[in-house]
Amino acid sequence: MKRHQIEKIIRETMIRVGVKREVRLERNGINMTYHFIHDYITFDPDRIPEAVAEQIRPVSMETYVAAITMHELGHALDRRALLAGLSLSREVYQMKKTAPPKILERNPEYMAKVILEEERSLVAEKTAWGNAEELNRKYRVISELDFAAIKRQSLSSYERRLARKVRVFRAAAGEDVGE
Repeated sequence: MKRHQIEKIIRETMIRVGVKREVRLERNGINMTYHFIHDYITFDPDRIPEAVAEQIRPVSMETYVAAITMHELGHALDRRALLAGLSLSREVYQMKKTAPPKILERNPEYMAKVILEEERSLVAEKTAWGNAEELNRKYRVISELDFAAIKRQSLSSYERRLARKVRVFRAAAGEDVGE
């Protein structure tokens, strides 16, 4: 599927659910992203077909793109909350720029902020999927079974990555992380 076909599905999904944002092409290895600071969505036409092929439950390109579009729009609907967390993200970013990772990893205050930021990211993901689910339920864009499968796989891979990060951060902060 070509770039313009993917973009057409994105735009048609936005029209169908009544939530529109600017759409930009960005070849960054991430299927789609919502950039909450500037309020637009990007998509990578090279990554999307790979992501479709990785789905445990086979779905069409159209179905996958519509689901992920609704997910990104779910972030857009939660933009105020995302903007509210921006100061913490900036603080963590500034700390990363000013000190080597090995020193930061031994700083409990820094590690607590990183953990908080990561946990807030997970809440944002769950909220976006909840918003997307509501859009799909209301506008019947794709089947509920397909939506649930895409959501489950996307969220579980995100949760696994996040859990690994938090475990490493907590261990570095001297907390008991068990096994």
